Amino acid sequence: MKIQKNISLKNYNTFGIDAIANTFIQIESQKHINDLKLIINQLPKPFYILGSGANTLFTKDYTGTIIFINNKGINIIEENNNDIFVEVQAGEIWNDLVNFCVNNNYYGIENLVEIPSTVGASAIQNIGAYGMEVKETIHTVKYTDLQTFKSVELSNTKCEFDYRNSIFKNKLKNKVIITSIIFKFKKYSTLKLNYGSINSELKNQNIISPNLKQITSIIRNIRASKIPDPKVIGNAGSFFKNPIISKHELKIIKNKYPNIIYYPVNNNSFKIAAAWLIENANLKGCQIGGAAVHKDQALVIINKGFATATDIVKLSNHIKNSIRNLYNINLHTEVIFI
Repeated sequence: MKIQKNISLKNYNTFGIDAIANTFIQIESQKHINDLKLIINQLPKPFYILGSGANTLFTKDYTGTIIFINNKGINIIEENNNDIFVEVQAGEIWNDLVNFCVNNNYYGIENLVEIPSTVGASAIQNIGAYGMEVKETIHTVKYTDLQTFKSVELSNTKCEFDYRNSIFKNKLKNKVIITSIIFKFKKYSTLKLNYGSINSELKNQNIISPNLKQITSIIRNIRASKIPDPKVIGNAGSFFKNPIISKHELKIIKNKYPNIIYYPVNNNSFKIAAAWLIENANLKGCQIGGAAVHKDQALVIINKGFATATDIVKLSNHIKNSIRNLYNINLHTEVIFI
């Protein structure tokens, strides 16, 4: 295991923001975790567990230790007539797993195609899109405790999954290294089509009974039309969470904004489309320094090539203040500020 000092993090976050890590360690195997155990007390704290950097904004140099997870591997461990259990190493690129499932006709994560993430980070964030969340397919999360270095297996119900949230963002935040995840995929069709513009695209293409490849292709194209490739234009995908409000609050807002876009969570709670709130507030294209709200997708903040972390933070705060003043709704970021 290689320990590096004063490493630029520009290539380790999708915003492309430059910051320097005091100490940088890359984990590629169980042996590296065993090595880490021997030196853990000598490393500068705090620790930050980093995957693809798709949900991270480094607001300054990091004085602690970055632990970069880069272990790979996808293995089928069990199957029956209906289900297949697949263990995936935490450093695998999320989209590689989606493609693996599509190519093998395993159902459960097809709507999550093209989300920039690693597999380990998918559980931390409980990533979701187009009516689907990763928690629906996670069976077990395996991790190593950074204090005891014991290996732990956490069942789905103990991961405390919630909307873009989990135990790994709270009680276990930066205290454990997720090493792998066991997924339970279906061998039969469980397609979710009634979200966003999926159905309209199917009708446009005259597809009545779509297969996995057709669905992922449609969602891939929808995402590409809205969210720029972070390799070309720095961004972190959806910058804000969709706020959840009560039925009473929704009624008040609908009286003033009858075209507001929302989705039921349960009988008393509704998820509001944050992109609609931002666009309706005329914030598309709004720019501070080198950071701007994307012209095609109001939920995305982009780095126009010369943005600083301060620019992004200021723009984020401006958007939150505007939305609070206009709708009396608080927006919360999906992106983690470090």
